[in-house]
Amino acid sequence: MVEKTAVIYARYSSEKQTYQSIEGQLKVCYKYAEDNKYTVLPEPYIYIDEAQSGKTDKRDNFRRMLNDSKKKLFDTVIVYAFDRFGRNILQSLLNEKTLTDNGVALLSATENSDSTPSGKMQRNIHMTFAQYYSEELAQKTIRGLELNADNCYSTGGPVPLGYKLEPVGNGKKRYVVDEEMAPVVREIFTKYANGDSIKSICDNLNARQIRTSTGAIFNKNSLHWMMKSRKYIGFYIYGKIEKENGFPRIIDDELFNKVQDKMALNKALPARSRAIDEYLLTTKLFCGYDKEMMVGHSSNKINKNGIKYNYYKCKKQGGGGPCKRKMVHKNYIEDRVIAECRKILTPKYIKRTAREIMKIAESYDDKTEVRRLEKLLQEAQEAKVNHMATLRACNDDTVREMVIEDLSTIAAEIKEFEKQLALENARRETISEAQIIKSLTRLADGDVNSIEYRRSLVRLLVNKIYLYDDKFNIAFNTGDEKVEITEVLLENIEKRLNNGSGLLYDDKGFCPLNSECQWRAATGDGLGS
Repeated sequence: MVEKTAVIYARYSSEKQTYQSIEGQLKVCYKYAEDNKYTVLPEPYIYIDEAQSGKTDKRDNFRRMLNDSKKKLFDTVIVYAFDRFGRNILQSLLNEKTLTDNGVALLSATENSDSTPSGKMQRNIHMTFAQYYSEELAQKTIRGLELNADNCYSTGGPVPLGYKLEPVGNGKKRYVVDEEMAPVVREIFTKYANGDSIKSICDNLNARQIRTSTGAIFNKNSLHWMMKSRKYIGFYIYGKIEKENGFPRIIDDELFNKVQDKMALNKALPARSRAIDEYLLTTKLFCGYDKEMMVGHSSNKINKNGIKYNYYKCKKQGGGGPCKRKMVHKNYIEDRVIAECRKILTPKYIKRTAREIMKIAESYDDKTEVRRLEKLLQEAQEAKVNHMATLRACNDDTVREMVIEDLSTIAAEIKEFEKQLALENARRETISEAQIIKSLTRLADGDVNSIEYRRSLVRLLVNKIYLYDDKFNIAFNTGDEKVEITEVLLENIEKRLNNGSGLLYDDKGFCPLNSECQWRAATGDGLGS
């Protein structure tokens, strides 16, 4: 009698099934092979695909089995049922034809599968029902998910940071605020809105052992995804379904919109990558006519001392853009803004600002991270106590070794939590009103020639600047200081570069960068134009 040689192909389709499903399939297939006198080849000719859908034939071990069928090592493929081979009837028939062309038969251990016409018809019926079942199940799944979405229930997938799931019965779960992690979300939005970089925020979170909702470390992409998500302002979104107030809100609209605006501005910063000179007013300076951001522009023109002229220009200017406003000299407008910043730093303003900062500090709940670390530390210490009790009571050497190993891990965790808690407490040390006043007073008397000082002034004090051809408006971060400077900014601007240094001088030879007092004495409140 000719020996019949077979291989087994097994598959389960989702995480709801497990490898036990594979073991069950293999047991039935081996029994079928034994009863029908087939010799089953061992590994690597047992082909198993885990958590793979049968609607596609892009399965690694399935493709390997089809390729191996060309080698004439076996003459039969045994499956538990034809739906394990595939749930798409057209693909399944084409793949069965590949086996047939290679001289290999396809058999089912649980269904009629001989090679007679009636057997083939029965096989096609099984495959048709397998595809029908798959498509019907997919439609039911989609309908179930859409029904869940209509009621703002969880449809599966990662839970956004700051939320957790709460059972509501019948297997349904709804999103609720995770009071332990929601403050971290608010911290991220607030820091970014206040000027912290993506990198610094990520570094700080990772150093504190805070992880994303999936347990990964923070990076640029995960932080961008978070800050763009409208779930944090109450929107439930699933496919085309969108429901306002479907999520519990964590971030208010004002903060969310401020973050979106800042992200949009930071995305459009050509000056940072192209210009060597630092443009202090980037993201702060806007065209007064079309409200577009003004960006750094380095001219090809060089003066007699080899200094290149740098300007700010509207993003819609040039290249066929509609804005016709002229460019403004970089040093000129930056010097004027620095002068206005210094002018508002009066003792009265400094004292009032210090009081406002103290109010904000007192109202901000900054103990959440401390409480989170204290809770983790307490849990680790309790685990240590329990393991020590187990160790004292245990006489089994193997168990004792396992407990000792666990204790080593717990001790490392305790040490890390204590370190993070110390850092967090140090970071949250409060500053007094007198210290704030002292710092702002020192800022008022800083060196206008220092780029660090000028950068600090702009970042701390300036909110937005709107520039027109004959004036500019400065809105300061305090909210109530709005300054309008009226003057001819651009007429005969090149004549003002008469000393060849690249600095802007008035007709009497005074430069605000070198002597603000002389400038004001010579020109009054304007610029001598």
